[in-house]
Amino acid sequence: MLVKAIQEASLRILEQEGPDQLTTQRIADVAGINIASLYQYFPNKEAVLADLFEEQIRQYTASGRERIMHINRLAQTDFAATLRAIVDMEVDQHLMLQQMDPAFYQGYQNSFDVHQRINELTISLNNPSWEEWFPRFLSQHRDKLRGQDINTQARMARHVLSGTLLSAVKDEPGLLMEGELKQELFTLLFCYLCK
Repeated sequence: MLVKAIQEASLRILEQEGPDQLTTQRIADVAGINIASLYQYFPNKEAVLADLFEEQIRQYTASGRERIMHINRLAQTDFAATLRAIVDMEVDQHLMLQQMDPAFYQGYQNSFDVHQRINELTISLNNPSWEEWFPRFLSQHRDKLRGQDINTQARMARHVLSGTLLSAVKDEPGLLMEGELKQELFTLLFCYLCK
């Protein structure tokens, strides 16, 4: 219950006052607890943020179930719409965390593998992993593809998508908020994969 109060207070501070105002003392004040109580659970602000990010990832992953089902439905009939939905989901995963505390996420992004969590959720729903699903998806739309080596195309497309997003978070985090990034990523992948 105390941890939940600390999480809620931290979110409130991040949303209403911004990440620069997030200190352990401010968290304790907003949560209505003694700072010593906060330190029983978290040694510093970074530990509070890490816990908060983990909670946000859990919530995003739980809500990701509908997106995964939507993408699976699209994959049966519409190649371009499926690819666009994949790009949207991948960008949104990073944006959700980056908006909470950009500097913290930029420094610790490798510790928060949202994509892996979504992959685990997908597998738990008796679906194939992303690495297995994407080549199958491409195979279903073989007539649209420019090459015959689907596994290589799938691998390259996955690496381009994840590498571009990780680079954007590290070097130009503001790109995540621009709709142009989603459009350019979609165009890049679509042009690479299709005839």
